[in-house]
Amino acid sequence: MSEKIAIIGGGVAGLTAGYLLNDFHQVTLFEKDERLGGNVYTLDTKTGEEIDISVFFWSPRLYPNFAKLLKKLDIKLTTKPMEGLSQSFRNLLTRRDYYLSCDLTKPRSTFSAKNFKSAVYQIMALWNYIKIVRMFRKGQLEGLTLRQALKFCPALKGDLLKLAIFPVCVMTSMLWEELMDTPTEFVVAKIEKQMGTPLKFASWRLYPCKTRVYIEKLAAPLKNKIRLNAGIKAVARNGRSVVLKMEDDTEEFFDKVVFACPADTALRLLAEPTDEEKKLLSPWRYNDGLVIVHTDKSNYPPEDLWAMYSYLYTDEDGAINTSINAHYRFQNGVPDDSGYIGCQHPNIPIDKDKIEFQKVFRTPIYDNRSSGTIRELPSLNGINNTYYCGSYFGYGLHEDAVTSAVNVSRSLGAVWT
Repeated sequence: MSEKIAIIGGGVAGLTAGYLLNDFHQVTLFEKDERLGGNVYTLDTKTGEEIDISVFFWSPRLYPNFAKLLKKLDIKLTTKPMEGLSQSFRNLLTRRDYYLSCDLTKPRSTFSAKNFKSAVYQIMALWNYIKIVRMFRKGQLEGLTLRQALKFCPALKGDLLKLAIFPVCVMTSMLWEELMDTPTEFVVAKIEKQMGTPLKFASWRLYPCKTRVYIEKLAAPLKNKIRLNAGIKAVARNGRSVVLKMEDDTEEFFDKVVFACPADTALRLLAEPTDEEKKLLSPWRYNDGLVIVHTDKSNYPPEDLWAMYSYLYTDEDGAINTSINAHYRFQNGVPDDSGYIGCQHPNIPIDKDKIEFQKVFRTPIYDNRSSGTIRELPSLNGINNTYYCGSYFGYGLHEDAVTSAVNVSRSLGAVWT
């Protein structure tokens, strides 16, 4: 039987749920922003480049539901492996630059003392990671944070430690100190979810299209069923229906509601959350991470050391602060000489005249409290005509957002074949 369903949140999870439920129910999607996509954003630059700001690589093998969704949207999955230098580093205090390369097609990857050191570092980092995984599999690291687990790998220090940890900062959008307080169990599972196992790493691929393509295709069937700039003040439930109380004091009635927004937003909107909702949603905190897209090269390594990611960091008495910088020239469809840089968690001065875009993107913080709720979150679905989905149902990835939305949609009668 067709029902009226409200979906709160227009990111990947909300759009996937709306796309799948639309053929079976009367769906209305509410998005508080003026645009759809959430943390997915394709920027049209002044020079005519199309740049995906925050998401532009994935693994088809490790993202099966996302791959299946792209096929449903008639998007070809053919793409190419990521190219270019893997990582480059700059110590902002000493101005020391160094890099690590895994691209054997570039001139800088020919044998040299620097590249030999790069290879040694990568082997050492992998060996220490395998050691941590083995200890974890034996239950020797149970309940330990990453900071505590690293004490069992004393060789991981200095540059080698940064090589190992900075990429995980990219994967999680978390700051160094936040990541150190994350459970080792989550870190290991997150790496394997995104990269594969130590003995069978997955190939990272560039996206086959701009992210706006699948956002637009997901939204297309919903047409006039999407409300942008939606001001929802509260969500009340009476056991039979759901009432959305809007900021203009109007009310809208639905049979069911799907919260496809951050956990803290859902909890704030609920007029009378249950004890279980409080228990599982209240632990979630979020980073309001500023991302600046600019062309100011003054604080970066020379361009021949640019990587897909560059880390500009300070290290004072073990206190490490790094910004995460994406060089967009490594994306599909972006010119090889593009000067656009995306800086997340900026820790450098940036010439305001060279800033083209800036926006705060909210990302979940995985600590002992929040990560401990992940397995229990699905138990909230179906209670009080209420359902939840989002990337926080897993490891903060597109795959997790899509999978959680698929699960909610199937429980409401949608077909996923």
